[in-house]
Amino acid sequence: MPMMAAGLISGAILSWVTMISELSTAILLYVGRTKTLTVEIYTQIIRGNYGIAAALSTILAILTIISLLIFNKVSKGDDLSM
Repeated sequence: MPMMAAGLISGAILSWVTMISELSTAILLYVGRTKTLTVEIYTQIIRGNYGIAAALSTILAILTIISLLIFNKVSKGDDLSM
């Protein structure tokens, strides 16, 4: 189990990165009381509020970068191949 921990955490982080930037997943999670980040970006673009959409996109990009840095730290920078 200890040998699998880094792989499990790395896989969870990569799944997180995909999930936070995927619009179709966000639409499924969207309910009236909550707004997901990608749905709100799309809504602001449709309304013509490009400044707000750009700010929210920057937040999404920063979250993605932080998640990938955590992934790199957990995987100890090992060479990844598919």
